[in-house]
Amino acid sequence: MSEENIKKMADMLRRGASLLSQSCPQCGSPLFKIKDEIFCPTCEKKVVIVKEGETIPPNVGGFMVSDLSGVLYDKLRETVESIKNESDPGRLQELLRVIVGILDALERFRRISQ
Repeated sequence: MSEENIKKMADMLRRGASLLSQSCPQCGSPLFKIKDEIFCPTCEKKVVIVKEGETIPPNVGGFMVSDLSGVLYDKLRETVESIKNESDPGRLQELLRVIVGILDALERFRRISQ
């Protein structure tokens, strides 16, 4: 955990936030509750906790797909950069499989969000 993130967390505690026992599903950082909202200081995002058997609020599903799509686009860029510098045919084949998987997931998200 970076020193910057620790400072953010300490600042949140000073402002009256409560440290929760749950961690962020995306980065694993501890979650904090401020008023009625749960927040991840590392991702700098609000987090919605849905208990088993509860339904996901309608406005949350789109955010999750959007966030995941953003992560996949970042990974796609990283993988393309790796391909530029790779000369091992076996590793190139692995990287191309990763790209196909990412593109498949992005296409599925596109269909879901239409």
